[in-house]
Amino acid sequence: MGGSPKLSTLFRYYAVYTDEKEEDDTEKFDNLVSWVRGNGGRVHDHLGLTKHQHSNGLVRGGVALENIKAGSELLFLPWSIVFGTIDDTAAVPDNKCEVLRSYASEVDQGRDSFWYPYLALDDSLSSRVPSLWNELTLSELQGLPPYGRTQGIIDWYSTNCADGVPLSKLPSSSRQALLAAITRAAGLRFLPVYDLLNHHNGMLNTNSIANDQGDTVTTSKDIAKGEEIYMTYRGGEENTVFEMFRRYGFVEEWPRYYKWDREDDSNESSIKFLILPDQIVAIYPPLTMLSQIGYSSLSIGDLHASVETHNQSLNAMQLIQFREMAVALIATFTTTLEEDAVTLHKITDNLLMISKDLLEEIEQLTDMSSAVSYRIHLKEAIEIALDTTNQLLDLHQDTSAEL
Repeated sequence: MGGSPKLSTLFRYYAVYTDEKEEDDTEKFDNLVSWVRGNGGRVHDHLGLTKHQHSNGLVRGGVALENIKAGSELLFLPWSIVFGTIDDTAAVPDNKCEVLRSYASEVDQGRDSFWYPYLALDDSLSSRVPSLWNELTLSELQGLPPYGRTQGIIDWYSTNCADGVPLSKLPSSSRQALLAAITRAAGLRFLPVYDLLNHHNGMLNTNSIANDQGDTVTTSKDIAKGEEIYMTYRGGEENTVFEMFRRYGFVEEWPRYYKWDREDDSNESSIKFLILPDQIVAIYPPLTMLSQIGYSSLSIGDLHASVETHNQSLNAMQLIQFREMAVALIATFTTTLEEDAVTLHKITDNLLMISKDLLEEIEQLTDMSSAVSYRIHLKEAIEIALDTTNQLLDLHQDTSAEL
């Protein structure tokens, strides 16, 4: 595995630290770049790391320090410096617990670890993903997805890798290993530098291609100085809002794909819709449209045109079915949007007033704020889709009247 000595990597470039002062993220990133280059990798001179303003505050991510042309190589990582891989290949061990234990061991070694330049930028312990939420917080989802499916990874780890010990009782290095796997790893491969980029399928401007030698990341479009550099965590039909929130704890700006499944045995999707900027909604978006997400740089103009053409192809029966199911879903909500807004306001006020020393209480309120904000988002999304459906039905009626 990447963390074990092997013939081709016995002569490694170790970062040298002369004192114990804490570096800021810029220094840590510079050290990581030097480490990658010293171990056979390549990093573009104009790839940097900074804080970007996102909807949920300042978020660390990649940045173009100068203009970068489309087709430029941003990063090359030989498999020997991708943690979790076997020897110098892309293969990972069948025993996932082995990878996570090895990661925790390297964390415990601190600056003595070969992997320290990479681990120094791992802030996974600060993650508040739904997998960590308690029952009180999960109840704030009011049964909306991903309710009931957030604890699987945590339970698996406790049962298979930690002899049944709950995650909260494990050493911080073990918790960090699992949270890093949840929030950073690609199939239990930890890719230095690349996993510092944020996900955005709408603004995606990179491609990642793996071969026998390693993983190469290139730009898929021109990136101007100061622009954020994005990657994708997942795409296609499985890139639902529910799955993204379950795994990573956020809802991306766009595109947002929603899919509520039937509770009967039909295995047919009840409600599917895609929301783009300007509240452009595709009802029952086709696979040809969804397959573009996460696999190419999206043109918002082309997408809007495709959505308009697709929606016009839907017949009245399909739209009536969607409307009926959407109305039925809304009827199951136990609180209104107005009530949710009041609840969120109260939680926010409590967060502002609470002592900064009460870390557990702050985490609890922060998680509850995320859960309530998320359920507001879902309710607003179904209302937007319903409005679009009603507008399309009105057009059908107008057309019928003219005929």
